[in-house]
Formats: sequence, structure tokens, C-alpha cells
Amino acid sequence: MKKSICKQRICKKRICQQRICQKRICQQRICQKRNNFVGRKVKGKKVNNKKINKKAFPKKKDSYNISKYILINFKNSDFNFKVPKQLIPTNPRLNLTRLMVLNRRNMTIQHKDMNDFNSYFVTGDTLVLNNTKMYKSILYGKKEKNGSDLQVYLLREINPNEKSWEVLVQPARKIRIGNRLFFLDENNEKLIAVVHDNTISKGRIIKFHCDLPNKIFKNKIKNLGKIQSGLIKSGLYTSFKKPFIDFSNLQTIYAKNEGSTSPHFPGLHLSKYILKKLEFYGINISYVTLHIGHDTYEKIIVEDIQKHKMQEEYFKITQKACNFINSSIKSQNKVCAIGTSTLRALESSVSPSNTLIPNKKWTNKFIYPYYKFHIANSLLTNFHPPKSTVLPLLAAFVGYDFLKYAYDIAIKNKYQFYNFGDAMLIL
Repeated sequence: MKKSICKQRICKKRICQQRICQKRICQQRICQKRNNFVGRKVKGKKVNNKKINKKAFPKKKDSYNISKYILINFKNSDFNFKVPKQLIPTNPRLNLTRLMVLNRRNMTIQHKDMNDFNSYFVTGDTLVLNNTKMYKSILYGKKEKNGSDLQVYLLREINPNEKSWEVLVQPARKIRIGNRLFFLDENNEKLIAVVHDNTISKGRIIKFHCDLPNKIFKNKIKNLGKIQSGLIKSGLYTSFKKPFIDFSNLQTIYAKNEGSTSPHFPGLHLSKYILKKLEFYGINISYVTLHIGHDTYEKIIVEDIQKHKMQEEYFKITQKACNFINSSIKSQNKVCAIGTSTLRALESSVSPSNTLIPNKKWTNKFIYPYYKFHIANSLLTNFHPPKSTVLPLLAAFVGYDFLKYAYDIAIKNKYQFYNFGDAMLIL
């Protein structure tokens, strides 16, 4: 008779083997995680021929998840930082713009100016510009009941036939559904509008009462804005605590298609001299259109950035622009997007074969880590404010740790931030 073997010992042995296997699998997954996470590769590399200080990269508590398919969920607080007030210009700069160049391959940072921008491109590369143009979007009027002053910021046209527009109003608390507003033109004739509805973004939908054709009506609104800008200089309409800022005089030199509520600030860094020099060296310049909405430069309110919703913006990409860009992609040359709005337009019209296709539609694409970019491999942009919708896009394009380190270097070297600040080129 064979001796009976204790079944409990066999079970314990099997459990131990299972634990060993699970431990090996976990180790393999963690190794894969370290290789896949771009931001952590910065450690041990050199930036400006100096080793990066480890304190510049604060570890998150959940830095590595054991699962292979779940990465770090970045929060809105991860994109919060302080910018000194002296580094935030309030007016356009007259002196030469500084340029910080980030190289993602070797993790290096160079300090240049915009005159050196051409040296980073060769024949066959393509620059993609956003040729949107800002219209005269601020109107000053009065409330019909009590004659109180008000501001109306035109955001976008909803229905040309009904002459309905989405707007922001100030003071917002006193403007309700059903209120009648009027604006005086050059002949002291009233242009009446009625508040039709509220929007999710704390705006209003108004309908103008006018029998003129749509083109003539739009020209009337433009002339109305120009006339009222003179009234503000003369001292009228100064009772607002935080008046809307009119940037309609700030246009890029290649602005063409009207419809944006905000200037294309990164495009202001490009002068005629820079563009002509790029064309002389055989660098392709293509144009796309994305009408920038007011939500682009707004701060994210929710803590979970994945729950943030961008407002829709209209974009248009022609076949001519696709030909230039796709040829650079096939030849493995640079495709540089000027501004994050241009980058979002390109990523909103990608074919299954990862090429650009002509398109014209509305997009609310919001990009955050770990998005994989298909078209552009370089980017020219500004230094943006904390908790803005642009920082998650840059973290996905550059890597969170390297971007955070670059912003720390920018503050130490006194780069100018925000709309009228310096530029950053990402290669």
C-alpha cells in the first residue's frame, strides 16, 4: 500500500507556485510600464549638459499602476503653478521675442530668439498656419427698460436666417430671457436684439430684429463696433468693473478667413521676413482654418480633466494643404503646427492610414495624456497659464515631467508668459 499524501501540502505547494508566477508577471508589467511612460525617461538624461535635479520631478503617489493598460490619471491640480506678475505682459511686445527650443529626443533645452527659428527646418519640411481672422466682436448698447449700459461679446453665429448669435453679456445677472437690447448706429438708428435663451457656458443666445440680407447685416455690425470703439475712448461706457478686452486690431500677417473670437497669438511671432526666408529655403507653408472660441484660453474647472468638455469650433482643411502635409509625412520630414489650435484642427481630420484628409466641420476635440499624435511632429506655441486647456495637450505632446521642468527653467530665466509672451518650439 502506498502512503497517503496530505492533500493540504499539495494545495499549499500549488498556491506558492501561483504566487511566484503572479510576482513575476507583476515585475514584467512594471518594467513595461517604465518603458512606455515617456515622462520618466527624463531621469538620468542630460539637459543643457547638466544632470537633471531629481527634486524637479516630484513623484506622484500612484506613479505606476500594476495593470498594463491603466496609466496615470492626471488631475487638474497637476497643471497648477505660480507665475510671477512681472513675467506677464499686458500689451504686445515691441522688442524681439525670445525662443525656448525643446528637443524631445535627447531631452535638451536651448535658449534662442525668433531670428533662429528658420535654422531648425530644412527643404521638404512643412509649416502649418491657422489663417483665421478675428472680427469686431464687442458691441456696446443699452437695456430697453431702464437704459442701463451693457456689453455684448459676439461668439459665433448660430443661424444666419434668424440672425441669432451666441454671446457673452455684461452685467450678466441683469440680462435675462425676454429682455430687449438696443444698439445705436452712426445715424442714431436703433438695432434691436432680444435675449432668446441661456447657454451652458454662462452666455446668452440673442436674435437681432433686422430685415437686411445677412452680408449687409454683418457689415453693419462691423461698422457698429468700429464706431463704438471711438465712444469708449471719449469716456462713454466706462461703468464696467471688468470690461471685455477688444483684440480685433491684433491680426496675424496671414489672417484671411473671418470668424474667430480671439487672435491667433502664436502666429504673431512670425514676421514677413521669417516667412519669406522659410520659402526661400524650400520650406512648404500650408494654411488651415480653425475659428478660435473663447473657451480655448479658459481654465479647467473640474478636477478630473477627462470630464472637461470643449466648446465646438469650426475648422476647414483644403486639399492643397493636405498634399503639402502628407508629402512631408511620407518623406519623414518635419510638420510644424503653429499654435495649439492648428494642432487640434489637424488631429480632427485624420484618415485610418494616419494621413490628413480635407474636411470642414465643427470639432470639440480635447487632447490630454496619453494621446498619440498622427500628423504634426513639432509645435510652436506660447507659455500658457496654469490649469488652462492647452497644458494637458502640451503634456501629451512633450511629456509631463519634461514640460514641468521646461516651465521651471522658463520662470528662472524670466521668459514672458501668456498671450503677449515669448515662444516655445517643440521638436
